[in-house]
Amino acid sequence: MMRIYLWPTQRNAWLALFIISLSLLAAAAYFQYGLGLEPCVKCVYQRVAVIGIALFALLGYWGATHPFIRLIALAGVLYSAVEGLLIAYDHWDLQTSKNAFFAVCESNPNFPSWAPLHEWLPSYFSAPGLCGDIDWSFLGATMPAWMTFIFAGVTLIVTVAAVSHIIYKLR
Repeated sequence: MMRIYLWPTQRNAWLALFIISLSLLAAAAYFQYGLGLEPCVKCVYQRVAVIGIALFALLGYWGATHPFIRLIALAGVLYSAVEGLLIAYDHWDLQTSKNAFFAVCESNPNFPSWAPLHEWLPSYFSAPGLCGDIDWSFLGATMPAWMTFIFAGVTLIVTVAAVSHIIYKLR
């Protein structure tokens, strides 16, 4: 049985995180193209956070044996997961507020000028949907609620793995 403090050094753990991230991105594409659900700005930002997790997981996979690369990968995954958690929770809160009908968000993503993802790949990063709309739910939870749980889980697991790994290394 693999101990959690060893996960940052295990390529399989990084690969699993990468595959989970790709699965979430594929699910987002299915919801958009297969079910016709239009993403809102907050959905698009959550996609970017998942892409961040995937890219840093890939970096961790390549550099699992190098302490500095491993540290960068852990920090990048943690940053992406926390940002995703904050956005997803805000989105969930917006949908469940008493005035959700009046809940509005930006009509276009506010990406930096050096990376206008919504212009480079509008089919995946444009945001024609409305943040307050609830178009899908599963087991009584909306998509932002599920993403809140997912980002919280990633944040918790990566934090525990990183802290236990650091404590193990300091012994």
